[in-house]
Amino acid sequence: MKFINLLLFICILASATAFGDNTTKIVNIKGGSLEYIDIGNGEFTIVIESGVGTGTGYWQPLLGMLRTLNQRVIIYSRAGIGRSTDNSDVTLQSSNKRLRALLHALNIKNNVILIGHSFGGLHARQYAFTFSEQVKGLILLDPSHEAFLAELNKLNLEWSQRDNQQLNKMMYQNAEWSILQKLYASSTMLDKGKVSSVPTVVVSSSMEGESDWWIGHSKSGKAVWRNLHASLIADNPNSVHIVSNTVSHNMPLDDPNLIVSSIMLLVNMLDDK
Repeated sequence: MKFINLLLFICILASATAFGDNTTKIVNIKGGSLEYIDIGNGEFTIVIESGVGTGTGYWQPLLGMLRTLNQRVIIYSRAGIGRSTDNSDVTLQSSNKRLRALLHALNIKNNVILIGHSFGGLHARQYAFTFSEQVKGLILLDPSHEAFLAELNKLNLEWSQRDNQQLNKMMYQNAEWSILQKLYASSTMLDKGKVSSVPTVVVSSSMEGESDWWIGHSKSGKAVWRNLHASLIADNPNSVHIVSNTVSHNMPLDDPNLIVSSIMLLVNMLDDK
């Protein structure tokens, strides 16, 4: 049953953007258009990068709480998600360029706080490294890590490979999933696995029992997950690592208060600098 539940969960994530409302807008950029939500005003602009196959629709339940932050919040759907134009190139580099164009179109030049959930964490890290002059802080919500599959292979190669093959069968039509697999294969990012240049908050799920088959949800798999998250900010004195056993990987919907409090924590860190 837990296997079926996980499959349904992935399918829900992949189609979440279908449930957007009239808060979404469209902006034309070079090579297509992007769907986005633009709410609030304040000192900082909070830009949200979503997980694999998800975009504005995923965050709809949080909009009311995000409006209370007294900051500008931008949520967008990457290429091929929601009403954003499809594109054959969904690499981190190309997605980052499209985000840069979106922010330019919205006259957002600096004071950006990037939030990256799951696969969006890789996008956020890459953007912060590439456009460091624009980004003031990072919030990484149970972020994917390029070394995760390699570390799971070290735990139990047969188990890890079997599970990854099963996940690939479930997600084979998703272009972003293919990009994640390529990142797993290379195990490298431009920042070389260290976020040390900007204030950062990392939130990790330590909940066990999300599935009863995937090695990544085993006790040892979760320990690898948390340790990789900790390693991202090991050399960053302006960082906080929050670990929660009450939220799953789906933490933005599990506990919106945790997400809002993490944002407020980072804003306070930036204000105190």
